[in-house]
Amino acid sequence: MQRSKTALVLAGGGVAGAAYEIGAICALDQLLDQFSVNEFDIYVGTSAGGLISSCLANNISPRTLLSVLDSSLLGIEQLEPQHLFAFNLEHLLQRLQRLPTAFGELLRRMLRGGGSVSVLDLLETISEGLPAGLYDTLMLERYLRSALTLPGRSNRFVDLPQQLRIVATELDSGERAVFGQPPLQDVPISLAVCASAAIPIFYRPVRIGDHDYIDGGIRGTASLDVAIELGAELIICINPLVPFDNRNHAPGHSIRDEGIQQIGNQVFRTFIHAGLHYHMKQVRRRHPKVDIVLIEPTSSDSVMFNDNTMRYQTRMNIARHGYESVANHLCEHYTYYCEMMARHGMKIRNDRISQDLYNLMAVGQDAHQMRAALAADGALHTAPAGLAHTLAELDRVLTRMETTRKL
Repeated sequence: MQRSKTALVLAGGGVAGAAYEIGAICALDQLLDQFSVNEFDIYVGTSAGGLISSCLANNISPRTLLSVLDSSLLGIEQLEPQHLFAFNLEHLLQRLQRLPTAFGELLRRMLRGGGSVSVLDLLETISEGLPAGLYDTLMLERYLRSALTLPGRSNRFVDLPQQLRIVATELDSGERAVFGQPPLQDVPISLAVCASAAIPIFYRPVRIGDHDYIDGGIRGTASLDVAIELGAELIICINPLVPFDNRNHAPGHSIRDEGIQQIGNQVFRTFIHAGLHYHMKQVRRRHPKVDIVLIEPTSSDSVMFNDNTMRYQTRMNIARHGYESVANHLCEHYTYYCEMMARHGMKIRNDRISQDLYNLMAVGQDAHQMRAALAADGALHTAPAGLAHTLAELDRVLTRMETTRKL
């Protein structure tokens, strides 16, 4: 049976979301038989999902992405805080110059109003001196550009053997922007990813040409319709952000009791999740022959809810959690996925996932052994940590270079 056209759609979710997605695609990769997550026909990524998608489309395996969270590998530097949190100092200094004028205007308003001023008036005045974003994506763009210009990879959409689309939001119009298709097909992938990941307030908007772009999740965290327009018949979508069901909380531990941060966290997740499910409902109604698999945390997943989406330090624990939770889900519904994949000319097997779960249980919480187990492709090696994986990845790169020369 001929294989259907397939798409992998990855939603946004900050640093924690990216770590969860890496763990999830490692599990998915182990499930697929005679096919890998680097062989989908179409990749669509939004925000953090855009970063992962761009790497997968460049034949960087999920286990390499997992390794890069904690160490350098095959010329790709370890992803570190300075790549993600480059302070937007230059723009801050420019904006601070506006404060004297802003406070002068506030003083005149106070005098006209009898000397009274509200907290909102003060906050509005202070906002005049704030930059368009606390951080700049410049360092992330350089990091990704360096990784995608290594031999066998490309930072240009047109060079990739598969179709890659990165979704952002055009700031001045509020419209969705899809990099990789006209008129944005010539934008470097690294720059498109940074535009898609520019979370408002957190990151400065990314200027490309005469336009400014921000996080693609503003227009919807996963653009399934983009994959369908490219001909996808089977779509696997991974979404790391879901609202938390806290109804059975202990006394004094409601979300309200946890303060404004957790309230905002729940509101943001609810907004994102509701938009995704509405989008899925509309897509399924219009395209009933397209199979869509949604992989996401359960509503009772306290690990994903309680971890700050931009926290760097917990990335490996989140990746492990993503792997284990998704692997258990895939095993639990193995028969269902077998039948679905068979309809699209694909096979799956769960013996490698079962072995990985056993290995992870055996190593416990030891961080070094945990990474070795996840990167070991189903077996705990006695060779130096990562050696077998590094050799396998080197073979992948050489194969990709040979294919590129033939094309």
